[in-house]
Amino acid sequence: MNSTLERGVFVLSIDTELAWGGLHSGAYRTRQGLYEATRDAIDRLLELLDRYEISATWAVVGHLFLRDCRVKDGVKHPEVVRPTYHWFAGDWFDADPCTDLESDPIWYGPDIVQQILGCKAPQEIGCHGFSHMIVGDPGCSRECFDSELKACVEQANRLNLNMKSFVFPRNSVGHLGLLAEHGFSSFRGPAPAWFARFPGLAGRLARLIDSLLPLPPPVTVPRWDGTIWDLPASYFYPHRDSWAKLIPPGLAVKKTMLGLAKAARETSVFHLWFHPFNLATDPDVLLQGLETIFAQVHKLKNAGELNNPTMGDLAASLQPARQVG
Repeated sequence: MNSTLERGVFVLSIDTELAWGGLHSGAYRTRQGLYEATRDAIDRLLELLDRYEISATWAVVGHLFLRDCRVKDGVKHPEVVRPTYHWFAGDWFDADPCTDLESDPIWYGPDIVQQILGCKAPQEIGCHGFSHMIVGDPGCSRECFDSELKACVEQANRLNLNMKSFVFPRNSVGHLGLLAEHGFSSFRGPAPAWFARFPGLAGRLARLIDSLLPLPPPVTVPRWDGTIWDLPASYFYPHRDSWAKLIPPGLAVKKTMLGLAKAARETSVFHLWFHPFNLATDPDVLLQGLETIFAQVHKLKNAGELNNPTMGDLAASLQPARQVG
């Protein structure tokens, strides 16, 4: 079931993970400088969100709620069932230092959560798993994901947070039924992009080609799957590292502007997303681009052409429509 919107919608989701985002690939070893620069990027981003009255959903890895953690009976986080990925050797939590925020700030982040909650523009704390497990991979069982969600909810409750929105790590969707069981009302589904149909290297090349063309990203409408709202992604705001250095920053802004205009014109949803550490790859340029985008969103909001809810607020506004339908 799709939902009818009163006007166009701009949704912003921010995958907040620090070192946990590189756990699956080992990138936490090479990106330490970026992770250390992420807090400054978040400070500057929050200033922009405040200035232009932009709401966002911050999908936070649950371990970042912790100020510290310790080994229990020789096991790190025994409450979490381990995945059995064929491509990952060792214990999933081997890299967890089991120290504290002061000693290893790229593995803990309650200060970041408090900064987000202190923003004058309404922000939402959503969930990005407890340890960034790749849920759609066969190695992540239902029992495994269930334990991840329980750990997230427990830590969120200690901070008086009631999480309603979920973003799958690596956008790898799986075990959807568990989300509603743990109180979630929405998740960010994969973008319906044309290049998504191509596997492997062909898909990466197609994605790069799309990034280099001034084409509008897809816009969508919320989809009810029977238990939860799917609020699909539209466009990943590119960083300035690796292959993304080939993308002119102005082109990423232009593509986003085209997406905003299309959402307003077609009464649909444009869903932008990125990671805070992405901004650390070239903060001045990337934040300047976001300021241009946010200024346009603010203008469209004031003109009554666009709404800017969080994922949770959008899902809540859709519930009556679902019940009537």
